[in-house]
Amino acid sequence: MSFSSQVKSELAGVSGQSRCCVTAELGAFILGAGVITLHGRGQISLGFRTDSAAVLKRVLKLFNLSGAAYVRPRLMLKQRMAGHRQYHLLLSQRDSHRLLREQGMLRQDEEGTERFSAPSRVMRRNCCRRAYLRGAFLASGYIFDPRRRYHAEWVYKDHARAARLKRVLLQLGLLAGLSERRGDALVTIKGGDQVSELLKLMGAHLSVLSMENSRAEKSLRERANRAVNCDAANLGRQLSAAREQIEAIEALSRAIGLNSLPPRLSALARLRLSQPDARLTDLGEQMEPRLSKSGIQHQMRKLLCMAKELEHSAQSPAMEAPQ
Repeated sequence: MSFSSQVKSELAGVSGQSRCCVTAELGAFILGAGVITLHGRGQISLGFRTDSAAVLKRVLKLFNLSGAAYVRPRLMLKQRMAGHRQYHLLLSQRDSHRLLREQGMLRQDEEGTERFSAPSRVMRRNCCRRAYLRGAFLASGYIFDPRRRYHAEWVYKDHARAARLKRVLLQLGLLAGLSERRGDALVTIKGGDQVSELLKLMGAHLSVLSMENSRAEKSLRERANRAVNCDAANLGRQLSAAREQIEAIEALSRAIGLNSLPPRLSALARLRLSQPDARLTDLGEQMEPRLSKSGIQHQMRKLLCMAKELEHSAQSPAMEAPQ
């Protein structure tokens, strides 16, 4: 089961809602997963489509909490590709009109005929906004696996519904983006803190704990990778510097011999040749008297300078023009 499915299963079991929150959550379901069918003469029927059995049970529970049904809803099951199922819950025309009137989504025209319109109800309570947010996610939301990325999104068929959700998110302190994808309106939230707060507002507390564990594991892996990369880079620089030092010492040995060097430089040169992979700190501890890392670096720079001077002096005669 995907992380998004786990979140929806948890949200489908949220209980203890007041009547106003039930109305708000149902409104989000209507805008996100509702199917409006016109039958003529002002007759409208409402249905809900979803791929999740848990979400279907949630819609049915909210419908029952909203009031007594005139007619028992009908359930249709469609088999889709790859074994997926789509559930279609159909309400009677009387129940559809009652539900849409409660949502403020039915308005009378000049002839007295009721027509479906955008909701005019304004949610003034944060509890209702959280309920609306929960219903919107159950209807048309998706959250990526936090082990991969921190991203939540909602897909709507028109811009007005997406803009309404974005406004609710802003009222709850969440910054959302609004864009288009293949002709649909897309509302997105990005960032670990934003997605975590979204889960808290919707009431998915177990999913918050799961996400925070994933964030901790991800952070630990990132720190470990940075440490390994840092160590590898330091080792590479250390080996490169040691190789340059050994080449310089070998050049001095061929040109003038190590015995001609000052005693301390000669001892350090022989020590480096015998221990090509040793750190400068380890070389310094073996010197008599001991030298610090900076002292060893200073002596090594002297050897490198002497090698470069010998190389330059060896090339100078060859570069002179003939008389």
